[in-house]
Amino acid sequence: MERDQGSVFGEAADLYDRRRPGYPPAVFEEIVATAGLSPGDAILEVGAGTGLATAELLRRGLRVMALEPSPEMAAAARRRLATRTGLQLVESSFERWEPQGAVFQAVVAAQAWHWVDPALRYERAAAVLPPGGTLALIWNRPEGGDEAIRSELDAVYRRQAPELAARPPGELDLDRTPEILESGQFSSPHRSEFHFELEYSSDAYRELMETQSDHRLLPEASRRRLLSAVAEVIRHNGDRYRTSWVTLLYLSRRLGGMDPFP
Repeated sequence: MERDQGSVFGEAADLYDRRRPGYPPAVFEEIVATAGLSPGDAILEVGAGTGLATAELLRRGLRVMALEPSPEMAAAARRRLATRTGLQLVESSFERWEPQGAVFQAVVAAQAWHWVDPALRYERAAAVLPPGGTLALIWNRPEGGDEAIRSELDAVYRRQAPELAARPPGELDLDRTPEILESGQFSSPHRSEFHFELEYSSDAYRELMETQSDHRLLPEASRRRLLSAVAEVIRHNGDRYRTSWVTLLYLSRRLGGMDPFP
């Protein structure tokens, strides 16, 4: 049976919670400062996953309604956020969720917006924001790694999974500005970048790749062979693979109120 790529993350929810990179705190500081948010303000988070971004929003005193369609991912988020206050976690997609008149100061989506129906996402976000309310879209993107190891890994992918060899894992680094403007609902966005580095052992990197949707869609035997070969490359290079990442943040206002962000 064909599996939906956007719904396979629940198969590896615990690995996702353990291995997916979080987001630099400066990302959330910029959201709060630029959008003028205060403790107690209501935030809608679309696609909360295991709560990596949710925790940062709650840490700043915001009240968060977090939508997550995967029961497995939602369960992991509940475990992560068990001691936090100000959270309402709803097991639902953004498309199926009924706001029932709720209004939020901001709509936030971290690593999730590209899974929401393009025909609905901006209209639905605008419907729960006041004029001038903030849309904050966040993506983590790999920028590269140790060149020698990366070259060996590329060769493994060309042999084992040529359909994945032409690009790094994760969401493609698209400029979201045109689609935000074309929605007719939001102002020209302000885009920021936040760079960081992470180091992985062979086992940790293998587990990270287990959480990638394109990898999960491979036949299980093929995925195991591929990731065993990937782990072997890192193990033979000192069992350490240093990688570079960038977090992309788009901030935009719902039209009809305040001026766009500078």
